[in-house]
Amino acid sequence: MKGAIAVILGFLLLPGSVVVLLAANLGALKGYLLGAISFFGFLFMLSIIWTLGLPGTPALTGPQGPLPTFKLISAQGADAQRFSRVSQFTGGEGNGWQAAPSPTGSDKKLSEELTAAEQAAVAAFVEDYNRNVKQSSKEADVVNLQTRTFYTVEDGTTVAATVISPKTPPAGSGLERPSFAPVTQFAYRDPGFPNLYNYAFMAGSLLLVILHVLLLARAERRNPLGPVSQPAATGARARA
Repeated sequence: MKGAIAVILGFLLLPGSVVVLLAANLGALKGYLLGAISFFGFLFMLSIIWTLGLPGTPALTGPQGPLPTFKLISAQGADAQRFSRVSQFTGGEGNGWQAAPSPTGSDKKLSEELTAAEQAAVAAFVEDYNRNVKQSSKEADVVNLQTRTFYTVEDGTTVAATVISPKTPPAGSGLERPSFAPVTQFAYRDPGFPNLYNYAFMAGSLLLVILHVLLLARAERRNPLGPVSQPAATGARARA
C-alpha cells in the first residue's frame, strides 16, 4: 500500500508539476500533450536501456519475464520425440552426452542450470516414488538417493539426463536403502522470454508517444498559437 501511494505521489509531483507549468503557458490540452510526449518518450528510452543496456550497465535490468528453466519430459512422451539423443542415452557419457561440468569450472552458469534440473528431477521422482509407500522408513529421500547428471545440446537446446539410483543412507537417518532399478529423468532447457515485459513496455510507450504526437498536431491545427506579433515602432506608439 505504501509503495502504491509513493508511486502515485511521485507521478503527480514530478510529471504532474511539469504538466501544470506547461498548461499555464500553453493551455490545459497542449500542456498535457507536451508533458505526455516527454514522459512517454523518457519511458521508451528507459525501456531500451533495460533491454540492451549501456556501456558499464548490463542488459535486462528492468522487469523480467519468464526466465530460462529446465522442464521435465518423459522418455516415451511427445516432447522427447523432438530430441533423438534421448533414445540414444545409455546411462552415461557417449552418443553426444557428457557429464555435467564442475561447479568450480569455467562453465559455472551451465553447471548451476544443470544442478537446478537435477534437483527438479529428484523432487519429481521422490514425489512419485513415495506415493505408494506406506512405511516412512522405506521412503525415498535425497539422503538415500544417488544422482548423476549428463547433458547434450541438440538443435541449440540443452537436454539434461539425471540418473537416479539407490544409496545407503547415513546411520541414524531412519531411512532404509530403497530397492529399485536406476531411473533416468530427462529435461530440456526452455529459454523462456526474459525480455517479455521490456518489449511490452517499449512498444506501449512508443505507441503512446506516437498517439500524443498525432493528438498534438490535431490540436495545433484546430487552435494554432499563431504568428509572433512584431512590436510596434516607438513613433507609432507615440502617435497612438
